[in-house]
Amino acid sequence: MRQRWLSKRAFGLHLAVVVWVPACLLAGWWQVNRAFDGNGLSYLYSVEWPIFALLGIWGWWVFIHTDSDHAGAAGQRQLKAAAAEHESEGTEIAPTGSMRQPQDEDEELADYNDRLAALAERGPKTWRNT
Repeated sequence: MRQRWLSKRAFGLHLAVVVWVPACLLAGWWQVNRAFDGNGLSYLYSVEWPIFALLGIWGWWVFIHTDSDHAGAAGQRQLKAAAAEHESEGTEIAPTGSMRQPQDEDEELADYNDRLAALAERGPKTWRNT
């Protein structure tokens, strides 16, 4: 947990959100003042800027909770290297909870389970590997 909140990457994200949110709220306040001065389009912008601030907070939260060691190309390379190491030792990595009995499944269920296994092997879908 400490690495998640106090790493170099996390401090950069904290700094970005600390700058982004007040800047968006300040821009929203400026647009409210312009709207009160008679600029009708500024009413829309005065609502839009706080939404941008909320999107910035949401993005910060997602990036903080994305495990960078297991996401993206570097994480996939690590997982493949670990799998290759286990194969060279003669052991096999089984998906957790794999209690399948293929002879007990019908064809449609087997296809579905194979698709789920392929998705699990590919890893989590993040913004880095869509």
